[in-house]
Amino acid sequence: MEPQKTKIALYVKRSFGEKLGASFDFIKEHWKLLLKFSTYLLLPLCLVQALSLNGLTQGILAWGDAAGGASGYNEAALPLGLMSYYGLYLLLYMVGTVLLTSLVYAMVRAYQERDRCLEGMTLGVLKPLLLRNVRKLVLVILLGILLLVFAGLALGFISKLFSSSVLLLVLCFMVLALPLALWAPVCLFEDISVADALVKSYRLGLATWGGILSMMIVMGLVAAILQGVTMLPWYIGLAIKTIFTAAESGSAAVNSAGYDFVLYLLAIVQGFGTYLAMIFTLVGLAYQYGHASEKLDNVTVESDIDNFDKL
Repeated sequence: MEPQKTKIALYVKRSFGEKLGASFDFIKEHWKLLLKFSTYLLLPLCLVQALSLNGLTQGILAWGDAAGGASGYNEAALPLGLMSYYGLYLLLYMVGTVLLTSLVYAMVRAYQERDRCLEGMTLGVLKPLLLRNVRKLVLVILLGILLLVFAGLALGFISKLFSSSVLLLVLCFMVLALPLALWAPVCLFEDISVADALVKSYRLGLATWGGILSMMIVMGLVAAILQGVTMLPWYIGLAIKTIFTAAESGSAAVNSAGYDFVLYLLAIVQGFGTYLAMIFTLVGLAYQYGHASEKLDNVTVESDIDNFDKL
């Protein structure tokens, strides 16, 4: 019988290296489950997302041909088609991001709260927590859009008053926006409202600003490498199609249904790979949140006090 592994606690004060180690350990320990659940939830979405991505790129190529004087294109309809494909792609990408974030944080929370961690975990068992996370994340996105619009208007107004300090204003905006990276973890790991989670994410985020930035840079680099590996075949295939279409020699081969189907399959791989790459950043921010909560709020001490009468 395999000995039970030590649980990777969430609410622990850690150095930056220890936070990275905890994040990678969680992914390494549960990569099969993460891949399995992500496939169930996101692969069907990627099938449609790949169609919108290829439609968007085909429209851009057609628009370029029309601008170069090629005949056979309805120039009035091209921008509308591009906007439709782009809008659909953004919508699907947002849905995929919500599903993945909800899934990862549901797994991390279940891992912390269950005695058996994620042993025997199924999507059916995870479903109530997953649906709760989706609902809360939708509210986070809607409120985030409102905040972004308000911040943009305020930034535009202030920049007109102080036109010589636009760069400084943008830098300040970026600094103040970084704590929002903890908004989702706070909202999904704690049973509080979205607004309260926003306030708490700023309190935790401003106190651990450097840790958030470092975590996002390192995990972003890891994610970029993985994303680049899965995206490269699609980019190469698209580049070959663009070159041969422009040169007209061999254009029949790259404009065939078979080649378009290969591009579609490659687009599915790059879309799914993009989502998988996000897991590193999401898990890293989860353990950054746990570090910040323990550092500022002594979560484990308060939990021990609350449960003292049960000992």
